[in-house]
Amino acid sequence: MSSFTDPRGRGITGPVLTVVAAGTALVLLASCGDGGRGTRDEGVASIATPSTTVGKTADPDAGHVRIRLDDDQQDINRLWDAWTGCLHDHGVPAGSKPVANSPALKACELKYPLQPMELDPARNPRYGDGVRAMVKCMNGHGIKSVVSDGNWGLVSGDSMNLPDFDRYRVECQVKSFGGNG
Repeated sequence: MSSFTDPRGRGITGPVLTVVAAGTALVLLASCGDGGRGTRDEGVASIATPSTTVGKTADPDAGHVRIRLDDDQQDINRLWDAWTGCLHDHGVPAGSKPVANSPALKACELKYPLQPMELDPARNPRYGDGVRAMVKCMNGHGIKSVVSDGNWGLVSGDSMNLPDFDRYRVECQVKSFGGNG
């Protein structure tokens, strides 16, 4: 399974490969939806964006852009592009890694795309069931997947080049982690 260290120095590994190198880095894991799902504007909270209410403990993730289970690769890329564009607008040269605790990171913090809450083992008590269902679903579509260290992964990164890979990944992810599996 691939791993990626974000500019804050946190390692990212997870139920999906988080970085795909195919000329340029693509994040596998939305600012503009399509297919009848509507659109999201980075400046407007979406249903997937957690919020706080009076009397509740403040959520440290409140206001962050959050990737949805049904986001396809183009949706996810748009979110990451919005974040890197913000960093660039705040003085971080393209392709450079921002310094931890920099003003640019602080200014762009809420644009940093968080993974869906369903894909967070700490927030999803059925996460392990979802991982097993995800592997079964992907294998059912001919995309060889395995459970690895409590997450799902691909047997070969070449699987990402298979026809309909992204469609099956989204379909299986929604079915496996969205409570419909």
